[in-house]
Formats: sequence, structure tokens, C-alpha cells
Amino acid sequence: MAKRPDIDYRVLPAETPNWPDLLSKTVDDLSRIARTEIELLEASLGRLIQAQTSKIVGMLFLLVAVIYGSFFLLGGVFLLLNLWLDWWAAFLITGFIIVSAGVFFQFKMNAVARAKSGR
Repeated sequence: MAKRPDIDYRVLPAETPNWPDLLSKTVDDLSRIARTEIELLEASLGRLIQAQTSKIVGMLFLLVAVIYGSFFLLGGVFLLLNLWLDWWAAFLITGFIIVSAGVFFQFKMNAVARAKSGR
């Protein structure tokens, strides 16, 4: 098929593009994408912070339980060595119970933290 020199074969748009409108739509789309990404980041960080808070509470409880348990264990050993009344057994039992509760609570809080972080 031969081209005729008297016919213009160029394709022209029906109307010229409205550049300000196109630019505003592009910026609007990009801002929506950015807002969605920020919301996803916020949700992820919130879950991470809650998991870490659970771990910290568990560690704090364990620390307090170990400190109190250690005082009772030390008191029990002291009373055992000095044979001052028969309270040494009560101190030893109480100390073991407190330390055991602290360790149990720490394991429980770690399990809660792992469940919240999705691992």
C-alpha cells in the first residue's frame, strides 16, 4: 500500500491532556499508597512493641521474684545454720515457691510475646 502525499496520516489526540489534573491525580495516588504503607508500618510496630512489653514485664517479674526468693533462701540458709527456731524450712519452701513462680511467669510471658509477634 503506497502512501499518498496529499493525506496526513498522523494521529492526533482528540484533546490535549490536562497536565495539572493528571499531576494532581498522580500525587493523590502516591499519597494514598504512602498513607497505606504508613498504616501497615504502624500496625507492625504496634504488635512488635506489645510483644516486647510482654517480654519486659515477664523479665521484671522474674527479677523481683528472684530477688525476693533469694532473700528467703538466704534467710533459710542462715536460720538453718544457726538453728534459730524451725523457721528455716518455711523460709526455704517460700523461697523456692517464689523463684518457681517467677520462672513460670517468665516462660508464660515469653509465650505470649511469641504469639503476639507471630513466630
